Amino acid sequence: MILAQQILLTVGLNLVIMCTYRLVGILWGNVLMTKDKITIAALRLFLLRGYKNVSLVDVAQEVGITKGGIYHYFASKEELLNQAIEFLFGLIEAKYEKLFSNGASLQEVLTAIIVGRELEKYTNTLLGICQGDYRINYASFALEVMYNFPELKERLDDSHLQLCKVIQKRLEAAAQAGEVRCDVDIATLAAIILSIFHGQNSLGLPLSTLPMRQQMMDNIWKLIAG
Repeated sequence: MILAQQILLTVGLNLVIMCTYRLVGILWGNVLMTKDKITIAALRLFLLRGYKNVSLVDVAQEVGITKGGIYHYFASKEELLNQAIEFLFGLIEAKYEKLFSNGASLQEVLTAIIVGRELEKYTNTLLGICQGDYRINYASFALEVMYNFPELKERLDDSHLQLCKVIQKRLEAAAQAGEVRCDVDIATLAAIILSIFHGQNSLGLPLSTLPMRQQMMDNIWKLIAG
Protein backbone atom coordinates (compact mmCIF):
# COMPACT_ATOMS: atom_id res chain seq x y z
CA MET A 1 0.00 0.00 0.00
CA ILE A 2 2.77 2.41 0.93
CA LEU A 3 4.67 1.48 -2.25
CA ALA A 4 1.59 2.16 -4.38
CA GLN A 5 1.16 5.57 -2.75
CA GLN A 6 4.81 6.41 -3.42
CA ILE A 7 4.45 5.42 -7.05
CA LEU A 8 1.31 7.53 -7.43
CA LEU A 9 3.02 10.47 -5.74
CA THR A 10 6.04 10.16 -8.04
CA VAL A 11 3.84 9.97 -11.13
CA GLY A 12 1.84 12.97 -9.95
CA LEU A 13 4.95 15.06 -9.33
CA ASN A 14 6.31 14.16 -12.76
CA LEU A 15 3.05 15.23 -14.39
CA VAL A 16 3.11 18.53 -12.52
CA ILE A 17 6.71 19.13 -13.59
CA MET A 18 5.92 18.28 -17.22
CA CYS A 19 2.86 20.56 -17.26
CA THR A 20 4.86 23.37 -15.65
CA TYR A 21 7.64 23.08 -18.23
CA ARG A 22 5.07 23.05 -21.02
CA LEU A 23 3.29 26.12 -19.61
CA VAL A 24 6.57 27.99 -19.20
CA GLY A 25 7.50 27.06 -22.77
CA ILE A 26 4.17 28.35 -24.10
CA LEU A 27 4.43 31.57 -22.11
CA TRP A 28 8.04 32.13 -23.21
CA GLY A 29 7.04 31.43 -26.80
CA ASN A 30 4.26 34.03 -26.50
CA VAL A 31 6.72 36.54 -25.05
CA LEU A 32 9.13 36.02 -27.96
CA MET A 33 6.28 36.17 -30.45
CA THR A 34 4.96 39.45 -29.03
CA LYS A 35 8.45 40.97 -28.86
CA ASP A 36 9.15 39.99 -32.47
CA LYS A 37 5.78 41.42 -33.56
CA ILE A 38 6.61 44.74 -31.88
CA THR A 39 10.07 44.76 -33.45
CA ILE A 40 8.77 44.01 -36.95
CA ALA A 41 5.94 46.52 -36.66
CA ALA A 42 8.39 49.20 -35.52
CA LEU A 43 10.74 48.52 -38.43
CA ARG A 44 7.86 48.66 -40.88
CA LEU A 45 6.66 52.02 -39.54
CA PHE A 46 10.19 53.45 -39.35
CA LEU A 47 10.72 52.60 -43.01
CA LEU A 48 7.33 53.95 -44.09
CA ARG A 49 7.28 57.17 -42.05
CA GLY A 50 10.80 57.76 -40.75
CA TYR A 51 11.99 57.23 -37.19
CA LYS A 52 11.11 60.73 -35.91
CA ASN A 53 7.55 60.49 -37.21
CA VAL A 54 6.72 57.25 -35.39
CA SER A 55 5.68 57.15 -31.73
CA LEU A 56 5.38 54.18 -29.40
CA VAL A 57 1.62 54.70 -29.53
CA ASP A 58 1.79 54.20 -33.31
CA VAL A 59 3.74 50.97 -32.85
CA ALA A 60 1.33 49.75 -30.17
CA GLN A 61 -1.66 50.40 -32.43
CA GLU A 62 0.07 48.59 -35.29
CA VAL A 63 0.55 45.50 -33.09
CA GLY A 64 -2.81 45.74 -31.35
CA ILE A 65 -1.55 46.27 -27.80
CA THR A 66 -1.30 49.20 -25.39
CA LYS A 67 1.68 51.54 -25.14
CA GLY A 68 2.28 50.07 -21.69
CA GLY A 69 2.57 46.64 -23.33
CA ILE A 70 5.58 47.88 -25.29
CA TYR A 71 7.30 49.06 -22.10
CA HIS A 72 7.09 45.47 -20.89
CA TYR A 73 9.70 44.61 -23.55
CA PHE A 74 11.45 47.89 -24.35
CA ALA A 75 12.38 50.70 -21.97
CA SER A 76 12.22 53.41 -24.65
CA LYS A 77 11.74 54.12 -28.34
CA GLU A 78 15.52 54.35 -28.70
CA GLU A 79 15.99 50.88 -27.20
CA LEU A 80 13.32 49.56 -29.55
CA LEU A 81 15.21 51.07 -32.50
CA ASN A 82 18.52 49.56 -31.37
CA GLN A 83 17.06 46.08 -30.95
CA ALA A 84 15.06 46.37 -34.17
CA ILE A 85 18.22 47.26 -36.13
CA GLU A 86 20.09 44.35 -34.55
CA PHE A 87 17.16 42.04 -35.33
CA LEU A 88 17.06 43.13 -38.98
CA PHE A 89 20.82 42.99 -39.53
CA GLY A 90 20.99 39.53 -37.98
CA LEU A 91 18.32 38.18 -40.32
CA ILE A 92 19.81 39.82 -43.41
CA GLU A 93 23.27 38.46 -42.61
CA ALA A 94 21.79 34.98 -42.18
CA LYS A 95 19.92 35.34 -45.50
CA TYR A 96 23.14 36.33 -47.32
CA GLU A 97 24.90 33.32 -45.81
CA LYS A 98 22.10 31.03 -46.98
CA LEU A 99 21.97 32.48 -50.51
CA PHE A 100 25.71 32.33 -51.11
CA SER A 101 26.16 28.82 -49.72
CA ASN A 102 23.14 27.02 -51.18
CA GLY A 103 25.09 25.11 -53.84
CA ALA A 104 23.84 27.20 -56.77
CA SER A 105 26.31 28.70 -59.23
CA LEU A 106 27.50 32.24 -58.60
CA GLN A 107 25.67 33.40 -61.72
CA GLU A 108 22.43 31.89 -60.42
CA VAL A 109 22.87 33.54 -57.01
CA LEU A 110 23.57 36.97 -58.51
CA THR A 111 20.63 36.58 -60.88
CA ALA A 112 18.32 35.72 -57.99
CA ILE A 113 19.39 38.86 -56.12
CA ILE A 114 19.75 41.38 -58.97
CA VAL A 115 16.99 40.21 -61.32
CA GLY A 116 14.72 38.28 -58.97
CA ARG A 117 15.14 40.73 -56.07
CA GLU A 118 15.41 37.84 -53.64
CA LEU A 119 16.74 39.96 -50.77
CA GLU A 120 14.11 42.68 -51.24
CA LYS A 121 11.33 40.09 -51.37
CA TYR A 122 12.65 38.45 -48.21
CA THR A 123 12.76 41.76 -46.32
CA ASN A 124 9.34 42.87 -47.57
CA THR A 125 7.77 39.54 -46.60
CA LEU A 126 9.41 39.70 -43.18
CA LEU A 127 8.16 43.24 -42.53
CA GLY A 128 4.77 42.80 -44.19
CA ILE A 129 5.47 45.42 -46.85
CA CYS A 130 3.92 45.28 -50.32
CA GLN A 131 6.37 44.85 -53.19
CA GLY A 132 7.03 48.17 -54.88
CA ASP A 133 5.59 50.34 -52.09
CA TYR A 134 6.85 53.79 -53.12
CA ARG A 135 6.90 54.98 -49.49
CA ILE A 136 9.76 52.64 -48.56
CA ASN A 137 13.14 54.35 -48.57
CA TYR A 138 15.89 52.28 -47.00
CA ALA A 139 18.58 54.87 -47.80
CA SER A 140 16.71 57.72 -46.09
CA PHE A 141 16.02 55.59 -43.03
CA ALA A 142 19.69 54.57 -42.80
CA LEU A 143 20.84 58.19 -43.09
CA GLU A 144 18.33 59.34 -40.47
CA VAL A 145 19.42 56.64 -38.03
CA MET A 146 23.14 57.28 -38.52
CA TYR A 147 22.66 61.04 -38.14
CA ASN A 148 20.68 60.77 -34.91
CA PHE A 149 22.41 57.69 -33.49
CA PRO A 150 26.08 57.68 -34.58
CA GLU A 151 26.77 54.61 -32.43
CA LEU A 152 24.64 52.53 -34.79
CA LYS A 153 26.97 53.36 -37.68
CA GLU A 154 29.54 51.00 -36.17
CA ARG A 155 26.98 48.18 -36.29
CA LEU A 156 26.12 49.07 -39.88
CA ASP A 157 29.80 49.08 -40.84
CA ASP A 158 30.27 45.73 -39.15
CA SER A 159 27.28 44.31 -41.03
CA HIS A 160 28.71 45.50 -44.36
CA LEU A 161 32.03 43.83 -43.54
CA GLN A 162 30.26 40.58 -42.67
CA LEU A 163 28.27 40.65 -45.91
CA CYS A 164 31.42 41.39 -47.92
CA LYS A 165 33.14 38.39 -46.32
CA VAL A 166 30.24 36.13 -47.30
CA ILE A 167 30.34 37.38 -50.90
CA GLN A 168 34.15 37.23 -51.02
CA LYS A 169 34.17 33.62 -49.82
CA ARG A 170 31.79 32.64 -52.63
CA LEU A 171 33.81 34.63 -55.19
CA GLU A 172 37.01 32.86 -54.15
CA ALA A 173 35.34 29.49 -54.73
CA ALA A 174 33.98 30.72 -58.06
CA ALA A 175 37.45 31.88 -59.13
CA GLN A 176 38.95 28.50 -58.28
CA ALA A 177 36.18 26.79 -60.28
CA GLY A 178 36.77 29.09 -63.27
CA GLU A 179 33.38 30.82 -62.95
CA VAL A 180 34.92 34.28 -62.63
CA ARG A 181 38.12 35.89 -63.78
CA CYS A 182 41.25 35.31 -61.73
CA ASP A 183 42.87 38.65 -62.63
CA VAL A 184 40.58 40.75 -60.43
CA ASP A 185 40.93 41.62 -56.76
CA ILE A 186 38.30 39.44 -55.09
CA ALA A 187 37.87 41.65 -52.00
CA THR A 188 37.26 44.72 -54.19
CA LEU A 189 34.85 42.79 -56.41
CA ALA A 190 32.90 41.69 -53.32
CA ALA A 191 32.55 45.34 -52.23
CA ILE A 192 31.40 46.33 -55.73
CA ILE A 193 28.75 43.58 -55.78
CA LEU A 194 27.48 44.58 -52.34
CA SER A 195 27.27 48.20 -53.54
CA ILE A 196 25.17 47.07 -56.50
CA PHE A 197 22.80 45.16 -54.22
CA HIS A 198 22.33 48.16 -51.95
CA GLY A 199 22.19 50.66 -54.80
CA GLN A 200 19.24 48.90 -56.41
CA ASN A 201 17.01 49.94 -53.51
CA SER A 202 17.60 53.62 -54.26
CA LEU A 203 16.81 53.45 -57.99
CA GLY A 204 13.46 54.73 -59.23
CA LEU A 205 11.01 52.59 -61.17
CA PRO A 206 12.38 53.45 -64.67
CA LEU A 207 15.79 52.07 -63.67
CA SER A 208 14.52 49.02 -61.81
CA THR A 209 12.22 47.37 -64.33
CA LEU A 210 12.70 43.66 -64.99
CA PRO A 211 14.35 44.22 -68.43
CA MET A 212 16.72 46.80 -66.91
CA ARG A 213 17.65 44.48 -64.04
CA GLN A 214 18.29 41.69 -66.52
CA GLN A 215 20.54 43.96 -68.61
CA MET A 216 22.42 44.94 -65.48
CA MET A 217 22.99 41.30 -64.63
CA ASP A 218 24.06 40.41 -68.17
CA ASN A 219 26.62 43.22 -68.28
CA ILE A 220 27.96 42.52 -64.80
CA TRP A 221 28.48 38.89 -65.72
CA LYS A 222 30.27 39.83 -68.95
CA LEU A 223 32.71 41.86 -66.87
CA ILE A 224 33.50 39.19 -64.29
CA ALA A 225 32.90 35.84 -66.01
CA GLY A 226 35.92 33.60 -66.41
